[in-house]
Amino acid sequence: MKFFTLVISVLLAMPALAQTTALPVRQPIHVPWEFRQAHTESWKPTKVPVSVHTALLQNGMIEDPYYRDNEEKLQWIEREDWEFQCVFDVDSAVLQHKHVELVFKSLDTYAHVYLNDSLLLETDNMFRTWKADARHLLKPKGNRLHVYFESPLKKVEPDWKNLGYELPGGIRTMTRKAQFHYGWDWGPRFVGCGILKAPEILAWNDLIIENIYVTTQKLTKENARMVARFRYRSDIAAPVTVFTQIGKSKSVEDRKLQIGVHEDSVTWDVPEPRLWWCNGMGEPFLYDFSVSIKQNVATIERADVRMGIRTVELVREKDSAGESFYFKLNGVPVFAKGANYIPQDMFQDRVAPDQYKRLLDDAVASNMNMLRVWGGGIYEDDLFYQLCDARGILVWQDFMYACAMYPGNGSFLKNASREAFEQIERLRQHPCIALWCGNNENDEAWHNWGWQMQFTEAQRGQLWRDYQVLFNDLLRTYVENYGGGVPYWESSPKFGRANAKSTTEGDSHYWGVWHDEEPFDMFNKKVPRFMSEYGFQSFPDWHTITTFTQPDDRVLDSKVMLTHQKHPRGNAIIAEYMKRDYRPTNNFEDFVYVSQLLQAEGMRTGIEAHRRNKPYCMGTLYWQLNDVWPVASWAGRDYYGRWKALQYYARDVFRPVAAMPLVEDDILKIYGVCDLATDVRVTVQVRAFDFDGKALSDVTQLDTPIRTDSSRMIWQSALKSVLGRKKEENAVVEITLKSPEGNLLYRRLYYFTPPRKQALPRTRISMKVEQVNEGYRISLESNKLARNVLISTDAKGFLSDNYFDMLPGERKTVLFRTNGVIDDPQSAFRIKSLVDTYN
Repeated sequence: MKFFTLVISVLLAMPALAQTTALPVRQPIHVPWEFRQAHTESWKPTKVPVSVHTALLQNGMIEDPYYRDNEEKLQWIEREDWEFQCVFDVDSAVLQHKHVELVFKSLDTYAHVYLNDSLLLETDNMFRTWKADARHLLKPKGNRLHVYFESPLKKVEPDWKNLGYELPGGIRTMTRKAQFHYGWDWGPRFVGCGILKAPEILAWNDLIIENIYVTTQKLTKENARMVARFRYRSDIAAPVTVFTQIGKSKSVEDRKLQIGVHEDSVTWDVPEPRLWWCNGMGEPFLYDFSVSIKQNVATIERADVRMGIRTVELVREKDSAGESFYFKLNGVPVFAKGANYIPQDMFQDRVAPDQYKRLLDDAVASNMNMLRVWGGGIYEDDLFYQLCDARGILVWQDFMYACAMYPGNGSFLKNASREAFEQIERLRQHPCIALWCGNNENDEAWHNWGWQMQFTEAQRGQLWRDYQVLFNDLLRTYVENYGGGVPYWESSPKFGRANAKSTTEGDSHYWGVWHDEEPFDMFNKKVPRFMSEYGFQSFPDWHTITTFTQPDDRVLDSKVMLTHQKHPRGNAIIAEYMKRDYRPTNNFEDFVYVSQLLQAEGMRTGIEAHRRNKPYCMGTLYWQLNDVWPVASWAGRDYYGRWKALQYYARDVFRPVAAMPLVEDDILKIYGVCDLATDVRVTVQVRAFDFDGKALSDVTQLDTPIRTDSSRMIWQSALKSVLGRKKEENAVVEITLKSPEGNLLYRRLYYFTPPRKQALPRTRISMKVEQVNEGYRISLESNKLARNVLISTDAKGFLSDNYFDMLPGERKTVLFRTNGVIDDPQSAFRIKSLVDTYN
C-alpha cells in the first residue's frame, strides 16, 4: 500500500545509509516495553502502541473489558497512575547530527517523559505532537525512556473544584482527551492512558521541512495553477536549488535559505488537469508531487506529497425559504450521502490498518460520498484520511469538542490553539477534507437543553463569552488562516430542533424520531437543508451478542444486556416503536432481528425524504456508521463490522439513480433522483401484486428523464388504479428503473401499511449452495412473498445481500464472500423471514 500524505525521507533502521546522506533521519522506536501500576514493584511486558487497559488484558491482569458486565469492575483503573518504559539504542551516526529530537504523537494524556532519568517533557493533550531536543541526553547504548502517566481524573480535580461551578459535560471538559472515553449513550466508560503511537527519533543537520502543503490556486478545464507552500527550519543562510516534480513535469528554481523558521513556496501549472471527485461523481484522481532541496550536488531535504486537484465550497445563499447549505466540489453541487463516524474501538491501539480499509470499502460499497468525523472522538489516524482520499470520501471534520461547555482560561485556550494549528496543518493536504466544524451540539445544548438554569447571570455571560472566543474567534481564525480555503462551521447543528429555523437554514440534527418518540413519518414533514444527524437504534448481529454474553444473559433486560445498552430509555423506545409497526416476536433472538428491520425501515423513510427534496435538502448523514464496542446502538455496522439491515438498506437507497415512492391523498407518487454527473433517461416500470403473486397492475413508461439538479415526480397514479380492489395491507408494488440498454438501475418494493397489519403468508424458500471462486453462491426461490429474508451462518465472510424481500416465484442469488472452506455448505446457512417470528 502506498502512503498518500507527506512522507519525508523516512530511513527505518538503516545506519549505513545514515552515514552517507545529508537527509534528515526519522526512526520509529520499535522495541519491547514494560508497564506497571505506579510505584508497584512488578513490571509486565507490553508493546507500543498500547493503552493501559489493553496492556492489563494482554497480561491476564483483567478480564475482557467488553465481556458481560466487566465494565463496572474496571473503573478503578481511571484513578491510578501508570508507568511505561523501554530501553533502546541509537546508531552513532544518528548521534552525530546537529539536532536529535524525540517526537511523541498521541500520548494519552498527562505524561511526564524521562530520558535516562532526566525530565524531557510534560504533556497535557492527546491530540498534539510533542517534540524535545534529546541529543544531550542520548547515548549509543541502553537509553531508558520512562513515561509516567497521571490519572486524568485526579490531575484535574483541584482545578475542577476551584471553578466554583460545574461545566455542562462534567469533568471531561477540563482535559484535552477523547471525550467518549468518559462514556456516551453508545459507549462504555474507560478513562485510561497510553502511548498510542511509537515514539520517533528525528535527526537533522542544517535543514528540515516541517510542513508542506500543495493547493489549487486557480482552476479551469484547461489548466490548474498549483502552489506548494512549505515551512522549513534552517541553521544556515545559503543558496540552494529547489527541484519539483509532478508526474513527468519538472522544474528547477534557485532560492536562498534563511536562518530560523521560514515559509517559502513554488508555483507551477498542470495543463488539462485530472480532478479529484467524490464517490459517484467521478474518479478521485491523485497526483504525486515531490520537492527536493539541494546544496551544491547534495540533496539535503526532500518531501513527497500525494495530492488531489479540487476546489471545495460551502454554499450558503439566502432564498425564499431561508438559506441554503450544500457543498460544491469543483464548482458542481454535491448531494452528500453518508453517515457519522466515531472511533472504531475504545482502545485506539487495537485498530489495525485492515479495519480502516474494510470500513471505508464498506462506505464506498454503500454508495456513500461523505463521512462526518464526530467531535467527541479523535482526529483520526493518517491512514483514515489517505483512504478517504483514494476512495473519494469527503470528510466533514469536527474539532474534538462535544455536548459540553469548555473552560475559557488562558492555559486552556493556548493548548486548544496549538491543537487546532497542528491538526489543520496535518490534514489540510488531503483533498477529502471538505469542512472544519467547531463542535458537536454545544450551541444547541446551551440554548435548548436547560443548561443555563444552573448558573447566575454573570456566570452565563462569562460561559457564553468563553464559547464565542473558542468557537467563533480562535478556531475560525485558524481555519481561515491555515486551512487552505476549506470552510469553517461554528457548531453542528446551527439550530436545535425546537427552533423553526432548523429546517430552513444551516444543518440539522433531528431527534424528534427516537428521543421524542415521534413516528417515522415525521421524517417526511421535517426536512432540513442538510441533515447532519438523525438515527434510530437496533441491536447488533446475533453472533456479536454471543461474544459478550452467556446464554442466561440473552434476555432484553438482563444486567449484561443493559450494560451493553447505554441509552437510559433505549430498550423501551425500541419496544414502543416495534409495537407500532410489528407483531410480537417469539423470543429474544427474533426481537434482535426485528429491531434491525425496524431501524432499517425507519431510516430508509428519512433518507428517501431527504433525497426526494433535492435541492432544498442537499445532504443526509445518518447517525451512525460504526460502533466502539459490541452494543445496542444507532450503527449500521456493528463493532465487528457485521452489516445490520440498515447498512444493506442504506446501500440501496443511496444508489446514484433511485426512485422514491410516497402516497399522498390516495395517489402513489414516484420521484426520480440522480446524483451522477449528467442527466439520465430511464424506463420506469410499476407492477403491483398481492402476497400470493397475483398481478394487480403493470405499467411501463419509456424514455423518462431524471435530472441531476433536483428530484422530480416521474410517475403517479391513483391507488385504486394501482391496486384495483385489493386491500392495501395485502399488496406490494415493485418499482424498477432501467437504462435505455435494459440494465437495472434501481428496484424498490413498496408497501402501503406496516408489517403489523400485513397478512403475510407462510412461505417455503428453497436454497441451493454452490462453491465458486469468491466463496459460495446461494440460490433462493420463494413460492410466496417473503419479507426480510435473513441468511445467517457461523462461517466468517460477507453476504452480498441480506434482509431482502422476495416476490412470489422470484429467484434470488446471494454471494457469500469468504477465504475459508466450508465442510458442508448446504447445512452451513440458515434462512428465516419475518413471518417466522410470529407467534
